[in-house]
Amino acid sequence: MNSPDCEFSRREFLTTATAIGLTSTLGRQTFLSAEQQPAEIEIIDTNVSLFHWPFRRLPLDDTQTLVKKLQALGIKLAWAGSYEGILHRDISAVNQRLTDECRRYSELVPIGSINPTLPDWESDLQQCQHNHQMPGIRLHPNYHGYTLTDPRLQALLTQATTAGLFVQLAVSLEDVRTQHQSLQVPDVDLAPLPELATKIPGLRLQLLNAKLRPDLLNKLSQTPGIYFDTARVESTDGVPALMERLPAGRVLFGSHAPFLIPEAALVRVYESSILENADLKSVLTDNATQFISASKARQKHPARVRVKTHDSTKSTPPRLSAGLPDSEVLENYRIWDSYFTPAHSHPGRDGSTSLIAEIERAMPAIKTGRFEKLCYFPHVGIGTTTDRELEQKLKAQPDLVEIPLKRWPDLMLGMIQLNANNVPASLDALNRWLQDGPMRGVYFPGGGPAALTCTHPNFVPLIERIAELNGVIMQHTWFITGGKKSPGMTTPSELAVLAKRFPEQKFICAHSGGEWERGIRAVRDSENILVETSGFDPTAGFIEMAVRELGAERIIFGSHLPSRSLGTELCKVTAANISEADKRLILGTNFRKLLTPAAD
Repeated sequence: MNSPDCEFSRREFLTTATAIGLTSTLGRQTFLSAEQQPAEIEIIDTNVSLFHWPFRRLPLDDTQTLVKKLQALGIKLAWAGSYEGILHRDISAVNQRLTDECRRYSELVPIGSINPTLPDWESDLQQCQHNHQMPGIRLHPNYHGYTLTDPRLQALLTQATTAGLFVQLAVSLEDVRTQHQSLQVPDVDLAPLPELATKIPGLRLQLLNAKLRPDLLNKLSQTPGIYFDTARVESTDGVPALMERLPAGRVLFGSHAPFLIPEAALVRVYESSILENADLKSVLTDNATQFISASKARQKHPARVRVKTHDSTKSTPPRLSAGLPDSEVLENYRIWDSYFTPAHSHPGRDGSTSLIAEIERAMPAIKTGRFEKLCYFPHVGIGTTTDRELEQKLKAQPDLVEIPLKRWPDLMLGMIQLNANNVPASLDALNRWLQDGPMRGVYFPGGGPAALTCTHPNFVPLIERIAELNGVIMQHTWFITGGKKSPGMTTPSELAVLAKRFPEQKFICAHSGGEWERGIRAVRDSENILVETSGFDPTAGFIEMAVRELGAERIIFGSHLPSRSLGTELCKVTAANISEADKRLILGTNFRKLLTPAAD
C-alpha cells in the first residue's frame, strides 16, 4: 500500500501480471530455471466499486479488505468506480473522494462518475481528465434518469472520446427482481446504442453487468467500439459463448466486486475448460490493456504508460482452481448438489437427448468442483411440461426417466417434478417413483403448467403421502420486488404457512426466495424449512446472513448447473466468511442427512 501523499500517476501502471500456475494445479510439477520460467500474467478487473452499497453492508466494502482479496486472487489492477456516484448529486466530491482513496493503493485505477443531467457536468468531465488523471468514466443512465437517446449523452460521449477517455456504461447494478422496493430501476435499454455509437468515431465504450438478448448482442457485435465485461455472464460456458459471438478483443474480465463475490467471476471464466491459454490471457488481461491503450492514443498529452507484452504460449494462465479451494479441500467437502437442472424445462422430444447433452455440458464444472452427487428433477409424464407428445412418451416409457441414473449410477440422484394441479396423477407418480422406484423426493415447480401456490388445498394429500414415503420436498420460491409475476408462484412466507401445518416434514426452500434477505427472515422461525442456495447472482453476504440467522444446519447447496455457473453457485459458499465446519454442512452433510438420515 502506498502512502496517502505519494505522487498519484494512475497512467503509469504496468500491464504485467501474476502467474497462478496452471500446470502445477493439474498435478504436473515443473522444474524450470529462472530463464525458463513463463512470463507472468496480470489479471485486470475492469469492474469494481469502492465505498458503501446504498442498501446493505457488503463483506468487502472496506477498501483495504477488498484490495487484499483482489491480491489473493491474483488481480493486480482494478478499475474502480464509486457507489457514491449512483445517488449522490455532488459528483465533484464523489470523484475527489474516489481519487483520494485510490491514491492509497497502487492496484486501484479510479474511474470517475459523470451525470449528464446535472448542470455543468462538463466541469466534472474536465476534472476527471485533468485534475484526477483518470483514464475513463462510468455512467449510470438508469439511476440518473436519462436514456441513450438523450442528446446530453451524445455530447458527453463525444467530449469523452475527444479527450481520450474510455467510457463504462453500467447496464445494471443488480437483478431487477431483488431491488429495494423504494428504488426499482430497470436495466438500461441498449436498443439505441448501435446507432448512437456510429455517430461518435473512436468511441471506446464498455458495457458493465449486461445480460443481453441474442438479437441485440448480434447488433452490438457489429458495432465498432463496444466492449463487454463478464460480471453477470451466466451458465457454465457463458464466457466462452460470449467470446465466440463477438469479434476478438471485445470481452474484458470484470467482477462487479464487492457487490458480487469476485471469486465467482474468476471461476466462471475457466470452469467450462473450453478456452485455450491464449483466450484466457486475452480476457483476463490483454483485452483490457489494449482497450485502455487505444483510449490513451487519442489523448493530446497522454501520461506515460509502460506496457510489457508476452507471447501467450509462454505465459501462465490462471490455475484451474483460481478462486476455489484446492482439489483436496473440495473433495473433503463431499459436495452433494441438491439443485442440478440439466434441460430443466424439456429433456428433448425423445425424452432424453437434451437432458444427456446438458449433463455432458456440465461435466467439466462438475469435475472442477469435485462433486460427489447431483440431484436432478425429471419430468415423469404428469403434465409438468406443455409438450403433450413428450408427456405421453414419458408416461408410456418410464425407462426414459431413469437414463441418467443408469448412465451415472454413482453420481446422479433424482427427485421427480410433481403437478399439484393434478392430484390423482401426482399420487400415482409418488407410488411409482418413490414407493416402488429410485427417486428420493419431489420438486414443486414455480412456473409452467404444474405451478401452484403451495398454500392451495391440493398440496395437503400430496404432502401427506410424501411424508408416508419419507420423501424430500423441494419447493421453488421467489420474492420478486413488485410482487408475483404469475399466480402459481410460491413465496417463502407461503412455504412457512405450509410447513407449520406439517411440522414433522422437512421442506427445502429453493433459491432462498431469490431476494434472500426477505427469504431468510420469512422462514427463520420455521425449523423444518431449510434454504437452498442457487438461482440468483453471487451477491456478497448471503451465506453469512443465512448462517447467522438460521444456522449452517439449515442451508443446502445447489448448483443450478449448467444454466448457472459453478463460479456463481459454489463460490457463494466456499468464499463465504464462515467456518470450514459450516461449509461442510452446507455443501454436503445437510442434504445427505435428508436423503439418507443414517449416512452422517
